[in-house]
Amino acid sequence: MAAYEERIPQVKQQRPRKRGNRKLVTLLVLFFLTVLIIVFIRSPYSKVQEIQVFGNDIYPAEQIVSQSGLQKDMQFLNVWESSVQKNLAPLTGIKEVTVSRSFPGIIQLHVTEQKRVAFWNGQDGSRYPLLENGLVLRQVNFADRVVDRPLISSWSAPELLPNLAKSLSKLTPSVLGEISDITLTPTVYDKQRVTLFMRDGNEVRSVVYKLDKMLNWYPAIVKELPQGKKGVLSLFEQPWFVPYGAANEAVPLRTTEEQSQKPQ
Repeated sequence: MAAYEERIPQVKQQRPRKRGNRKLVTLLVLFFLTVLIIVFIRSPYSKVQEIQVFGNDIYPAEQIVSQSGLQKDMQFLNVWESSVQKNLAPLTGIKEVTVSRSFPGIIQLHVTEQKRVAFWNGQDGSRYPLLENGLVLRQVNFADRVVDRPLISSWSAPELLPNLAKSLSKLTPSVLGEISDITLTPTVYDKQRVTLFMRDGNEVRSVVYKLDKMLNWYPAIVKELPQGKKGVLSLFEQPWFVPYGAANEAVPLRTTEEQSQKPQ
């Protein structure tokens, strides 16, 4: 009996068809993903609903948005930072722009502009910003804006503007805000002499290549001036002060090195 049972062929147990089930699950997942994508694309959430601009000062937000090529109701996922940067390249006052997305439908443009250091006063009443790189930005007329930077009304050497802009960009905001007007006043011995008219009523004479080093000491130097008197402050190697109408009363002042060694 035992020998007979051994001759009966054993029926192999069939393994579950895992491979077929996995393929089915994969197809179902792909199908539902496709449906979700189609639904999203056709929904309002796939469209650009708002474009925000941050960090702009020179250019109005409307101009930046228009130049960027972005528009409301365009595909939210079809916004590329490289395209926006290319479109904004003609706006030479912009250093850099980055793009971020905020769901649902908000595109944010983060703009970094060249620093404004002065205004170039045109003869026709126009007023263009002088940027930190020495460029007079004639794309934008600031004639109707508040004058919060020095005015350059007389400047016969355009090649010196980059040096002036570089020096002004190194001034502290408080000192830069104290300057009302800048005029190039060259001499036979030095073509870079400048005269600055300060908002407090004083007149400063210096040179372009020392302007940032000397003028940052202006608040401390002013405290050393005779009380209640205004005049001409010469900021060269040795600072001097001459009150208006009193050429014989020149007052020597401490140098910047001596100012730095003053006990706090």
